[in-house]
Amino acid sequence: MKRQLIFHTHISTKQSNKIVVKVQSGTKQNTCYLDRVSRDTLTLSCDTETLHNLIPNKASVAPKDPISLSTYFTLDHNIQANCRIIFARRLSKDQFIMELKFVDIDEQAMLNLDSYIERTLRSGQNTKEDHKIQTEPNIKHQEVYKINEDSKVTYSKVA
Repeated sequence: MKRQLIFHTHISTKQSNKIVVKVQSGTKQNTCYLDRVSRDTLTLSCDTETLHNLIPNKASVAPKDPISLSTYFTLDHNIQANCRIIFARRLSKDQFIMELKFVDIDEQAMLNLDSYIERTLRSGQNTKEDHKIQTEPNIKHQEVYKINEDSKVTYSKVA
């Protein structure tokens, strides 16, 4: 039996102001920044100290030893969710990204997340269409002929 794969579109949040995500691991609360979000995952960026606070005494994230975190952030509305770390990757000397998968999120928060993603995708399509329209030249054939006539460029056929 073949499984149907579901792919959720990741929405980059870098264009907007940095969205602060409060991440709680145990009793410590840390601050990360939202990099991308989709319907089932979110990607956070953080520094070395924050990563060591969230993943203490671990060299890597193992699937059989999941690390659970509680997250709180605001897109248009407040969203609170319990997540599990999928992976953590180093980007530079003092910058890391973590991808988290939603484990427990209430229905209203999911609706708010869906509406944010839908609105962002629609606004992205509109800006692409506007950009496409602006880049197309608006020259008529008669104007091209006049430009060629004034510059006295001759064309010849090559046999």
